[in-house]
Amino acid sequence: MKYIYLLIATLTILTSCEQSATNHFLVKNKISDYSIVVSKNSDTLTQRAAQEIQQYIFKVSGAKLTIVATIEPGKKQIILGKAGILDTSISIGLDSIDDDGFIIKTTGDNLLIAGKNGKANLYAAYTFIEEYLGCRLLSASEEFIPESSTIKLPDIDNTYNPAFSFRRTLFPGLYNEKYRYWHKIETLDEWGSFVHTFNKLIAPEKYFDEHPEFFSLNGNNRLKDGQLCLSNPELLNTIKENLSVEIEKHPDKKYWSVSQNDCYNFCECSNCQALYDKYESVSGAYIFMANELAREFPDKHISTLAYQFTRSAPKNIKPLENVNIMFCSIECNRSMPLAEDKRSAGFVKDMQDWSKLTSNIFVWDYVVQFKNYLTPFPNFDVLQPNIQFFKENKVDMMFQQGSNRNWSDLAELKQYLISKLMWNPNANADSIINDFLSKYYGPAAPYIKSYGQEMHSALAQHKTEEWLNIYGYPSDYYDSYLTPALLEKYKALMDKAEAAVQRDSLYLKRVLRTRLAVDFAYLDIALNKNTGNLSYLDKSNETLSLRTDMLEYLDRMVENSKLTNTTRINERNFLTEDYQKYVLHKLSLMTKANLAKGKKVTCLTAPSETYPVGGAAALTDGLFGDLDYHNNWLGFQGNDMQVEIDLQKVENINQLSMNFLQAVNSWVFQPVEVSVEVSMDGNQYRQVKSMKGNTDIRTYLVKAIPFNITFPEVQAQYIRVTATSLKQCPEWHRGFGNPSWIFIDELIVE
Repeated sequence: MKYIYLLIATLTILTSCEQSATNHFLVKNKISDYSIVVSKNSDTLTQRAAQEIQQYIFKVSGAKLTIVATIEPGKKQIILGKAGILDTSISIGLDSIDDDGFIIKTTGDNLLIAGKNGKANLYAAYTFIEEYLGCRLLSASEEFIPESSTIKLPDIDNTYNPAFSFRRTLFPGLYNEKYRYWHKIETLDEWGSFVHTFNKLIAPEKYFDEHPEFFSLNGNNRLKDGQLCLSNPELLNTIKENLSVEIEKHPDKKYWSVSQNDCYNFCECSNCQALYDKYESVSGAYIFMANELAREFPDKHISTLAYQFTRSAPKNIKPLENVNIMFCSIECNRSMPLAEDKRSAGFVKDMQDWSKLTSNIFVWDYVVQFKNYLTPFPNFDVLQPNIQFFKENKVDMMFQQGSNRNWSDLAELKQYLISKLMWNPNANADSIINDFLSKYYGPAAPYIKSYGQEMHSALAQHKTEEWLNIYGYPSDYYDSYLTPALLEKYKALMDKAEAAVQRDSLYLKRVLRTRLAVDFAYLDIALNKNTGNLSYLDKSNETLSLRTDMLEYLDRMVENSKLTNTTRINERNFLTEDYQKYVLHKLSLMTKANLAKGKKVTCLTAPSETYPVGGAAALTDGLFGDLDYHNNWLGFQGNDMQVEIDLQKVENINQLSMNFLQAVNSWVFQPVEVSVEVSMDGNQYRQVKSMKGNTDIRTYLVKAIPFNITFPEVQAQYIRVTATSLKQCPEWHRGFGNPSWIFIDELIVE
């Protein structure tokens, strides 16, 4: 259902452009002298453009214009499409604009709306509807339409050209055809294949057994799930053959990606190393490959990634004109514009180096928090300067990766703003934001705006030391823009926003969705920081108990996520209901009577210092790890874990509980087995129980796996816990042969 907010007004619709002395009454008192002209031979998109103009004029004014097929001299008409241009000078001017460009122009009493093709005609129609009728498509299913009995236009003579030939935002709006055309967002219709294609072109299940030499050598191992050995001539010939088969299936496709898999593991063989040395960068081997393919298929563009280990530009080799460089910003900080941030100097240099080699550059930029879509992510201040930076460096194709089909913090506004900046990087971003907020949130807009301003202002105070990471968690920003005091302020602003629209179900639903980010951050920091009043725990008594108000707040957050169809927390399909279960489980552990809390723990095997958490004491400090191995988890790399707990006196015990982290994509696996031994004197131990782990799970969903080991009651003062590790990543894993991890947190003895 489309929600339409009608602004009842008797004022005429005026253009935002400077008014001229001449006015054209498109509609006067709900009556129009105009018709819409579109050639009967026009394509379907041009026909659709005419229908959209007709419908929106009717929605605004109540006047329904007739659509006709021919120009009638002496009549007032809106002429749509190149076929209706009679003036040779205008036709020549139209031929000189970009493929997606268009004109909106008054000629006498007529209005000309035209591009070079059907898509551009539809772009032009929606631009006219927005700029001259005052309508907005705020999201895929939500629009704003003012109401006026009169529509008055000034003289118009505008030409529109895009800053980038290809513009794509990966947000929910992308999947709605009308939203795409309205906001001039591109599809992948010209792409035969799109990124991370090595495994598709050289499938390991087909080639690895017979041709292990095709695959990257890491240490002494050829990896099934790594990269390819690009110095191997037979491999390159096989890629050519397989790519040729794919091109024959889709001869109309212009761009074909032949690019690295989404991991490191580039080949370390001597021949590949020689290529890296020759071109002074690993990327040189990939450009060598792309050039070979570009020569083989001169009428196609071969796209390859400049990503992670291939991000820096090579020397002594240049990409051919039909080699497309897909340059990615995955590692970059988002608290400051790239060009201003000293920490991004390497990235800026790489961008500039590539722009000296080629102008066939596709930038893949990241504008959302992937680990937690619901984490507040104040990156609005860098969106425009970063897009301008890319434009200044000869980038012609722009892809801004958001939260895909999922909602994320302020997603409606972010996709709306980005789409406009990709068309015109110099547009007035503040005006776009203010216009959107007022129309999307109505009376709640001032509070939502204050939320954004407060958050960005807080981040700005810490911008030189804060790293706004697309893989962060709320707790990471506890000392900058998500302090307890600020969270209380954001929460109060959302309460006011709710109160302002309490009687309007449309606005209320939008506010409830928007406040999910604030509520999630508030709850998650209360869980993982547990400081002051921001806590789930009632600390007024000696016995720990849970605060009912916080549990109700958690319930409300989950219910609001369901009400607003916003239940996915991250790209791994971790839902708000899953998060609630995780929180409740963690709280149950935090409130358990634990005989080991605060007791001395000794590590018999050395933990890694890569992610320091205070050593063995972290296992009995009452702080529990979250879904990020950086926080409160004790890690062991390539090694078993063996620890001993001294309960300081003999106790009757029958259960030992602990969590192990599972993060397969980060080389973190469950232990093979966990064994519990007990002792009265700390010298003689006997095993009381063991438990197997599941090390064959291949999902990339990050989880805290509970190991609750129950055994017949025994007396003991000392407990030894041994977790047997895989020690290295298994053969099916892309880290095969490298040290694997186990991460443990909090030993609970009952």
